[in-house]
Amino acid sequence: MIHIIKFKLRGFLNQQSKLSINSIFKSLLASVVYVVFAIGTFFFTQNIIEYLMEDVKIGMYLLHRFIFIVLFIFFMTVNVGNIVVSYSTFFKNREVAFLLTKPVSFVKIFLVKFLDNFFYSSSTLLLMVTSALAGYTYYFKLPWYFIPFSVIVLILPFMFLAGTLGAISLLIIMRLSGKFGVRKVLITISAVYVSVTILFYLFSSPVQLVTQIFEYFPNINNNFGFLESPVIKFLPNHWVADALYWISSGKYLAAGWSIYLLIVFSILLFLFALFLSGKWFYKAWMTFLNFSNQHSIKKKNQHNSSFSLEKNSTLKPKHEALIKREILLFIRDPSQWTHFLVMTFLITIFILSISNIDILILNSYNVYLKTLIYLIIYLFVVFLIASLSLRFIFPLVSLEGEAVWKIRSAPLNYKKLMMIRLTIYFSVIFIIGQVLNFVSNYQFSIVLAIISQLNTAFITLTLVSFNFGMGAAYANYKEKNPIRVASSQGASFTFLFTLVYLVFLIIILFAPLTNYFNALDKRSFASVSQLLYTTVLLGTIAFIVTYISIDRGIKNFTCDV
Repeated sequence: MIHIIKFKLRGFLNQQSKLSINSIFKSLLASVVYVVFAIGTFFFTQNIIEYLMEDVKIGMYLLHRFIFIVLFIFFMTVNVGNIVVSYSTFFKNREVAFLLTKPVSFVKIFLVKFLDNFFYSSSTLLLMVTSALAGYTYYFKLPWYFIPFSVIVLILPFMFLAGTLGAISLLIIMRLSGKFGVRKVLITISAVYVSVTILFYLFSSPVQLVTQIFEYFPNINNNFGFLESPVIKFLPNHWVADALYWISSGKYLAAGWSIYLLIVFSILLFLFALFLSGKWFYKAWMTFLNFSNQHSIKKKNQHNSSFSLEKNSTLKPKHEALIKREILLFIRDPSQWTHFLVMTFLITIFILSISNIDILILNSYNVYLKTLIYLIIYLFVVFLIASLSLRFIFPLVSLEGEAVWKIRSAPLNYKKLMMIRLTIYFSVIFIIGQVLNFVSNYQFSIVLAIISQLNTAFITLTLVSFNFGMGAAYANYKEKNPIRVASSQGASFTFLFTLVYLVFLIIILFAPLTNYFNALDKRSFASVSQLLYTTVLLGTIAFIVTYISIDRGIKNFTCDV
């Protein structure tokens, strides 16, 4: 075990020790970006809490119930993401196949790969959460040591719990798939996750909670735990939100029980995962090998499938070959289509949850609260578009892999090749973005809905092209796993710049939307000229970013590799 960890560290240090002017410049730039982003997150968190508490006046309890819902989304994202990432790390990794031939126990292999996976993909998330906690600490005037304390006893156990549950779910999926078939098991597991998510929203409806608490206005700083269902008090996100509520209220001892539950359950679940890995890891790996062999045999016998390159269509031959190649590459890699299905599931849940959100907005007692709720929903739509772009557009160039020399040495027009690939993915993300925007806006006025559709189109264009350009600049042709490419340093930069773009959207949309809702409240004429100015600004940015990103992306692809 020590031997494996030692060589992991040596590999990491050796990778970092390749000093050159270019690598030093990149490291310095990376440090500056991380520091600026951390400072920005700090001020953003502090200001948003100050705005909610002092302008909108939602009260201590409701603020922490919003944190509770955000933490649930965070938990599900880490948990489901860990299932998909662990599949590649545990079963498709050559290192695991090598270690299985050595006298290393299955528990130790599972432990090393799980920790490697957890810390590799969580560093940027930890930076974000730590900066946000610093803003939270500053606003509530908590002592400085609350930041490391909360990271160690609240955030890390919370993320560890979500990641461990994801690894356990994967072992169960692989083990049961060998007995009952992968399709039946995946449908059952998906049904379980859908049921859990629906039950969560049923037992903790934010609309109902806001309505009930505002019946006590202005005494909304009391503890309204008696209004909540007892079921949700067993959830880890409730323990974290509850501990933050009691600590910020100055009642430290009351937070102890929630912290105790969180730490004990994360340790017990991790021990259970180790026990299960000793029993099932090797059997699950053999199941994976069996599936791979069956898939190879099946693929050899499928000459007449719809996407077969031997089957002609109405498209031009070169376009047909490129489109079918892209679809086949996507289907061939389970980490691609399973992750896409997971994200589609999350998007579906989001659509269902916002179908009646206009009632909450129109019934809000404060015009600022209406604007805030509308903006949060809109930014969540943009965040989903950004997540799809980061996951599927950023690795696009890297996925050419070590066979990139074949494309470089072939008599091809690289620009057309990359543009066709980019257009395929852009079309899918564009349609998803437009559907999301339509669902969240169709119950408002037609003018607001159309402007919003245009804004979303320009934002999608900006995010997709930016991810393409950054993906080409930080291309890694040796990495076969697209999920690890989407978790690399370059992807972290892209994600951080995307968050800055989200803040920029808040700044330019807040005043026009407030004026619009204010005019609706007073039943006067609602001018949309300010909203149109934002559309022109977003369109201009979209065309500039698209031109620069695609131009630089194509040039980076044609550089020597």
